[in-house]
Amino acid sequence: GLDINGKRITLASFRGKNVLLVFYLSDQCVHCMEQLGAISNRHSEFENLNTVILAVSATTPKANKDSLKLGAFNAVLVSDVDHQNARRFASYDDFEEMELHSTILIDAQGRVRWKRSGGEPFGDVDYLLAEIKRWNPWRTE
Repeated sequence: GLDINGKRITLASFRGKNVLLVFYLSDQCVHCMEQLGAISNRHSEFENLNTVILAVSATTPKANKDSLKLGAFNAVLVSDVDHQNARRFASYDDFEEMELHSTILIDAQGRVRWKRSGGEPFGDVDYLLAEIKRWNPWRTE
């Protein structure tokens, strides 16, 4: 995908870090903004667990940059305009031609450890943190 400045971002560039990958619909989706806000509020806890947060939508890089002006999110906003990455992570329904809410945990070796997709965003931030701690027991916070 592309960051807010149009620079290409790949998961490989985060190798060695855990990744919380959140596919969201847009900044117009109230539920998505609630989810990203809840995750963003706990950013330091994710950071202490060697975890970067990537929030991916079909929004253009410029629109992502503009949405940052609405509020501070402690996540890297990634543009996936053609849904290529959403399809790669089964976060796009080709039959209905619509995006899906998806929350995906990827470990530091690049393995998908947990995933949930569906009509509603996943909002249990405590669960996400506990899951990362479960496979990184040497991390304490």
